[in-house]
Amino acid sequence: MGRSITSRERVERTIHFAEPDRVPFNFWMDRRRMAELETKYGAEFRVRHYGADLIESYGSMPPFPHAEYVVREGTAWMVREAFDDWREAKNLPMPDPLQPSIYEMLNDHLRNFPHHAIIVNSPGVLTILEMMRRQENIYVDMLSYPEEVKDLFERISSVMAIIAEQVCQRDITALYIQDDIAYNNGLIVSIETIREFLLPYWKKVADVAHAYGKPVFFHSDGKVDAVYDLLYKDLGVCMLNPLQPELQNIAQFKEEYNGKMGLYGGIATARFHTMAPDEIRRHVFDLFEQAGRGGGLIMSSHDIDYAVTEEQINAYVEAVKACRYV
Repeated sequence: MGRSITSRERVERTIHFAEPDRVPFNFWMDRRRMAELETKYGAEFRVRHYGADLIESYGSMPPFPHAEYVVREGTAWMVREAFDDWREAKNLPMPDPLQPSIYEMLNDHLRNFPHHAIIVNSPGVLTILEMMRRQENIYVDMLSYPEEVKDLFERISSVMAIIAEQVCQRDITALYIQDDIAYNNGLIVSIETIREFLLPYWKKVADVAHAYGKPVFFHSDGKVDAVYDLLYKDLGVCMLNPLQPELQNIAQFKEEYNGKMGLYGGIATARFHTMAPDEIRRHVFDLFEQAGRGGGLIMSSHDIDYAVTEEQINAYVEAVKACRYV
């Protein structure tokens, strides 16, 4: 009998649309709930306790200027923006992308989990600007100060491109660009605005990954079906997250993009904590039937509600591990 494949091999086969032994998985939840489970089961409990196949390494976020926040009930609320006048933005200091502390978490993950897929989170320019300015102001800024916004995005993306080069020289599995560009009913801004203000700066970072032969994942919450083609054709995305099933048709996505762009997600995050264990199992099996055949599916949730129980998590993990190809 041949050896069993590693978690890393399982993920790599999946993103290249080959069927491994079973579907790979991960999951996320409210950070307070994750902290509780980490206290109970130890660091990286999703991998060590539940057997998840990949780790998202957050170590690549440099210390950009940011607003002042207060935290209430697990949510950070902006109370003072990083700047009030766009004339100030050109003087905002950019972090040093070569400072060793940026890479400490990633180095630890690569050292401690050589047989797991390590994908490196790369926040997009919109995400980083949202740490400086209130979201409702940003979209007015794009209309009122377009050149100033683009100039700041150019400076931010230049930092992130250098970081992308540093991490892609390491033995990572993929680079994971993250910008929320949609609500539950569609895009936050038009496709034309995305092409003008966001795509060039995403592409600057994605092009680095592609130059090093690293696949690119992309994250946006919400209903993103209007930008499938943009993400695949213009950005070269191979895996899309989380593709919430209550907002877009998973089977249709699979049919249209099978062999081109896969799914990292698919779990009904918003109602997961209300589902009985048997309902969770059926949900997992249905997702596997819709999107699993031929590879291209890494099951994962986004941020499951704080109320989620271990019984529900166990049902999810047991069901995923039962989704076998061979």
